[in-house]
Amino acid sequence: MDDKKINMLECIIEGDKKKYNVKVENGNMNYIKCIDVKAPKGNSSIHLQYGGSKLDGSSSLEVYNCKDFGDDSCGYCKYKKTQGYKCDWCGSCKYTEQDDCKGNSNKPEDKKCSVSISKLDPSSGPNFGGTLVTLEGKNVGNQDDNITVTISGAECTNVTVVKSSKKISCITGNATGSDYEIYYCNDSNSCLQCRLSKKYVKNQYMMCRMERSSSILTLKYLKIIIDKNTVVRKSGTFMMVGNPKLDLNAEIPPVFKSGGSKITIQGSGFSNVGEVAIEGVEKLCTIKSNEKVACDAPPYVESDFNRKKRATGQYANIHFDGYLASYPVFYAENPEFDKLTNVVEYEDGEEGAPIMIMGRNLLEGAHQSDYTVKIGLDGTCFIQQISNWNITCLPPKSKPRTNHSDETIVFVVVEVGNIQDNLGNIRYITALPILPIVIGVLGTALLVSVAVVITVVLASKRKRKGAEKKFQMELLVLEDKIRETSREEFADAQMTIRDIKSDLVTSRVPYCNYQSYAFHQLFPNQDISSHSLLFEPMVTDDNRRKVQKAMDMFDKLMTNKLFMKSLVQTLESQNKLTPQDKAQFASLLSVCLLGNMKLFYQLIDCLLIGMIKAANKKQHKVLFRRFDTITQRLTVNWLALSLFDHLKKNGGMQLFMLYKATQTVIEKAPIDAITILCKNTLAEERLLKNRVEHEILTLDIDLNGNSDQRIPVIVLDCDTITQVKQKCCTAIYKNQPASEIPTPDELELEWHAGKSGKLTLQDIDNISDRSNGMIRLNTLKHYMVKNGSVMALMYKESSDPDDIYVNQGGTIAADDIEDMENQHVQGMVPTSTDHVKLLMPETAADNQDLKWHLSNLPDEEKSNKEHEIGEIFLNRLFHTKLILRDYIEACFEGITDSQSLSIPVRYFLCMIDKQGKEVGVDGDILQSWKSECYATRVWASLIAKPQILFDVNVPSHVEPCMDILKQVFIDSFTQCPQHVTKDASTQKLLFCKDIPEYRKNVNSFFIKVEAVNDQEFWKAMDEISSEQTKEMKFSRQATLHQLYKFIAKYKDEIIEDFQEKDETKDLAFGNKLEEVIDLMEEP
Repeated sequence: MDDKKINMLECIIEGDKKKYNVKVENGNMNYIKCIDVKAPKGNSSIHLQYGGSKLDGSSSLEVYNCKDFGDDSCGYCKYKKTQGYKCDWCGSCKYTEQDDCKGNSNKPEDKKCSVSISKLDPSSGPNFGGTLVTLEGKNVGNQDDNITVTISGAECTNVTVVKSSKKISCITGNATGSDYEIYYCNDSNSCLQCRLSKKYVKNQYMMCRMERSSSILTLKYLKIIIDKNTVVRKSGTFMMVGNPKLDLNAEIPPVFKSGGSKITIQGSGFSNVGEVAIEGVEKLCTIKSNEKVACDAPPYVESDFNRKKRATGQYANIHFDGYLASYPVFYAENPEFDKLTNVVEYEDGEEGAPIMIMGRNLLEGAHQSDYTVKIGLDGTCFIQQISNWNITCLPPKSKPRTNHSDETIVFVVVEVGNIQDNLGNIRYITALPILPIVIGVLGTALLVSVAVVITVVLASKRKRKGAEKKFQMELLVLEDKIRETSREEFADAQMTIRDIKSDLVTSRVPYCNYQSYAFHQLFPNQDISSHSLLFEPMVTDDNRRKVQKAMDMFDKLMTNKLFMKSLVQTLESQNKLTPQDKAQFASLLSVCLLGNMKLFYQLIDCLLIGMIKAANKKQHKVLFRRFDTITQRLTVNWLALSLFDHLKKNGGMQLFMLYKATQTVIEKAPIDAITILCKNTLAEERLLKNRVEHEILTLDIDLNGNSDQRIPVIVLDCDTITQVKQKCCTAIYKNQPASEIPTPDELELEWHAGKSGKLTLQDIDNISDRSNGMIRLNTLKHYMVKNGSVMALMYKESSDPDDIYVNQGGTIAADDIEDMENQHVQGMVPTSTDHVKLLMPETAADNQDLKWHLSNLPDEEKSNKEHEIGEIFLNRLFHTKLILRDYIEACFEGITDSQSLSIPVRYFLCMIDKQGKEVGVDGDILQSWKSECYATRVWASLIAKPQILFDVNVPSHVEPCMDILKQVFIDSFTQCPQHVTKDASTQKLLFCKDIPEYRKNVNSFFIKVEAVNDQEFWKAMDEISSEQTKEMKFSRQATLHQLYKFIAKYKDEIIEDFQEKDETKDLAFGNKLEEVIDLMEEP
């Protein structure tokens, strides 16, 4: 190549726009030198360019400065020289072609670098060795150097260069002067070495780690070689078994990406392992059993691969001694906690209300046991409940230690796994005198009552002196009664939410299955076991073929949206249809559409659009309020059926806890078994307005009467025997489905009094109290049952219905017989001490109206004096509400949490928004539409009737309270202003301060609802349809038969509508329906 062509060659460095000339060495065109190159430090590439065009191929280029390798690091500089860098140590790290370095490289002091150690970590360890130590300093060695480290005369092993020339690590050797070699051998003298790792001289034993074996072996004896000379042999079998196996098919719950949450690894062979460790976690795992190991989860490692694949899991390396296995770990996003915006005030020295910590994704990757809430330096907030969006915990009663400048303020820190989040502060304040306020209210009632009585006294001065003196005595008695009642109510007001927390700890929620839930929603108050839709219809053999053909044709029509739309609109216009008929038809049509939720939504969508557009502005205000159309009922049915999975995963827990808290609070106090009046209630009409003296008893219940394990059950001595059996079932079968719990009528309660014998307890027997034709139900107090008594709860044995004896074979001591006689026991009581047979009186068994429990006189015989002070007991309503307030608020907040709202509901609410805006309705009317559909018709029903969602039997004393909570919920979603006066109902007065706060949440709830795209919505519909197809057992043929019978009543009107409407007349729906009718009516 001539010089002209050579001059057209240029060197180009990537990232640098400059061009550099080239030079050919000795005419050899295979080697070209770029001259006068000035490039920035770092790595880049270089290529040739000829005449402005890039030539194929490029070379990597590294520009370095020897000084960057360390002016004071001789060893690292020489290490770089061995790697091809033109650097050497010449008093400092310099370029080898530098003048002051060319002649000095052969000096003896420059050939070898002096070593210095500046840090040793750890600085101490056992003499026997085995400690991993790290040495830091200068010139300590490089990767390819032969490095020897000696500590206390013992040579370190496994020397590793951590950072060239600056840091190395090694394992300390044995500095005790003795060397041990340990082997396990078999009969053929084939041995496996057991390498020492630790020595415990104090306990006179050593620990070693067996080397790997290629097969399962049985080793017969132990051989120890001490200092290469002494050999010790000891017989003993040692098995080399198979490696542990991991069960990768078991359910693996997700953990938070930060790591630290507990994971349970399932498999087999874990009991043969000494130590289990997971990479990335310092703490060793805990071997729970041969099949389970508990470990802290490693943190999620971000990588480009994971980001591209959007991976939610990764494999963790687990070391079972020397065996390495991989285990998948699935991750969820870390939880987010809302900061406490203000300093929360808490009463010092008082058992106050719990604090609520709000957040998101709290249970996506952890359980409640993984959480710890710290208060101050040494306090712990007792966690009562955790949901996916909040934590409820009870701070310590007394202020913990603090490092805050204000000694009354302590910090709140939430810990879960490796996450520690400081949320803010709480201030412990001196308890406010709340209870004296209660005393003031009671005192006011006392003064009012006394004033009324005094007025009566002044008005009766003219009466005879004897009557006046008698009235004054009655006044004193009344004042004493008021005083005593006030004192009792004051004492009862001490009960706080903490008194019922132990009864509300739940391991699971007894949800109904999807089939039962749908049945309860669509056919309330009907028997699920014998409903006609669950069985195939009865058809004679002669008619079977034509009926089947007709039903096949009808089935095709019932999958056509236009047919069903016209059918619904025609039936809507029929004045003969009652609201019950419309509800029945909507339910049947909903069952017909199960498994096809897409079509179901498309139907209600077009029906709602038609209903909204057909209404005028005046009708818009009450469009969804009356709930008297098939369209509205279909809409509510679709919403309810779409919510089931969401309720099980999110909203159901708070609703169940509200129900259980209500039941527990009511049953903690006396309940009249006849009148169902309760001391603790929210309903004034169910309030027990008299004093009931009672004591709390703890019974030891022996299930089936033959078990050594006894279950403590807390009852009241004023409870009837049936109430005691119910409380025993509640405690024994806690949170089990009601369908699996025996009823009190199926059980007997037997009192075991040791040597005194046994006695079967009944509500009524021949020792029941009787007077004036009235019979009182037996209670524990009546039987003189003491605290700690042993009771057996057993299934009733079948007996002769003609047998007059209530307590067959029951025995009781002679002393007890004498006690009963002292209580005017009536009936036949034999003098033998072997058995006592208590007769059931005939009159009491026949007359249910003459029974009583807590009210000791019939209404007509009661003195009016008791009713004069009845209003003093109204504070019990307020007390019950205060105890339940946290559960009410948690339930309402869960329902109005827009972030946890299900996809179908969000899509539906956005659809209502869209349609409302198209017809020009204002925001308040739009909100009322959404409230009526979602809150009033769906959630309110679930609150009033928990048995729709849960497998529970709601007691009659709980129903009125749930009805009141339902109405409070409806009022909270209502936009009408609330005017409450002193003459308002007790229910409105009870919640008049709470409803405005709930309404604030409702307003923000609808505003924050996020839109859902069509793809997400249709995917959710497919998933729900698939679940319905799998879970629902309704008979398709029976459903079609019921629908046909309903339609046949209005066949002429329906066919006429099909033939006249523009959108259906061309589809011949009328003719097709006539064919079905002809087949069904053909003789």
